[in-house]
Amino acid sequence: MLKYICVLLISLSAVCYCQDSVTDGTELLLTFLIHRHGDRTPLTSSLTYSNNQEALIEASAQYGYGQLTDAGRRRAYQLGQHIRRRYDGLLSPAYNRSEIYIRSTDSTRAKMTVLSAMAAVYPALEDNWSADVNWTPVPYTTVPAKYDFNLATTNCPYLLSGATFDTSAALPDLSEYTDALDQWSDYLGFNITANLMYAYAINDLYTAQLSLGIPLDPAIEDIYPQIEKIAGIALDWLFGNGDTVTLQAGVLLNQFFTVADQLIAGEDVQRVQIWSAHDLNVFAFEGVTQVAEKQGVPKYASAYALELRQVTETGEYVVVPVYLNTPSEDIVTYLEITGCGSLCEYESFRSITADHTLDEDTWRTKCGFSEDMEIDTSSID
Repeated sequence: MLKYICVLLISLSAVCYCQDSVTDGTELLLTFLIHRHGDRTPLTSSLTYSNNQEALIEASAQYGYGQLTDAGRRRAYQLGQHIRRRYDGLLSPAYNRSEIYIRSTDSTRAKMTVLSAMAAVYPALEDNWSADVNWTPVPYTTVPAKYDFNLATTNCPYLLSGATFDTSAALPDLSEYTDALDQWSDYLGFNITANLMYAYAINDLYTAQLSLGIPLDPAIEDIYPQIEKIAGIALDWLFGNGDTVTLQAGVLLNQFFTVADQLIAGEDVQRVQIWSAHDLNVFAFEGVTQVAEKQGVPKYASAYALELRQVTETGEYVVVPVYLNTPSEDIVTYLEITGCGSLCEYESFRSITADHTLDEDTWRTKCGFSEDMEIDTSSID
């Protein structure tokens, strides 16, 4: 009953979070959160799959391709409101560098998302730095795309070579989606089942189209819920396992353990860690943390956090995986770590995820990184 009361209070007032059956009896010590950017225009490369190119080009003109839209900024702001509500106990009303670490990929949409979110985390106070400006600037860190471990699908030659993808692997079971796949294939003019790698990219185009207010063609609208499910299955088939997922998010996982170990050892750390990135990053972080059930293609401004908590009665440190599907609804889901549940003892969590943890030097070696290599950043600009 308490859980439902909390959801009701949040939906009515949007001002508080309550303890629930998962976190009751624990103290929050640290949150390590990675989120997807907000709504954006389609990537240029995806327009070839559209029968609505003219409308998409017109709607994208004021922003540019692959860029955050007004809807994206609003959703990012909602993400910031969620962060402030859930982690208010770890944050001062005004920005304090000792409390929060913020890093973004070197992507305009990711950087604009975190700027919009931080405007909600740190709204202007009565004694704001300027009486004429209703905004507080909040800094973030970024590194060039060439060196960013959160952009492995751009800067990791071994991953880009396809060496991590088993081309002999059987296609996932899609039998329950046979009718939708047939209808989708007829619409596209090619067999999407036999070319499943395109399902994720084409669904991404549809997502951007809907966000821009351009209706899907009736043949696609009828099966869009199934398409979303198929895209999630395709994403997991392509990027969700083995070395592929480790190279995408193993260093990020290592960063979590570094900060958590420092905190447990009594060192001062920034207890709110925010990483602004992309859908693949959120999805891969689910993978390396060994969640029992991945959440499909991450939606715009969705977020996945590892919360380090301490059980009040025993002093035991536990990891709680928390998923925000969309900040517009502001309801979190507690995921389960395989073999460990939603409240996973810290050292058990380390053991379960050990095969996926990578330090940055090892990541570069495994990727075949070199200083003189050139990378294509067109997908993240």
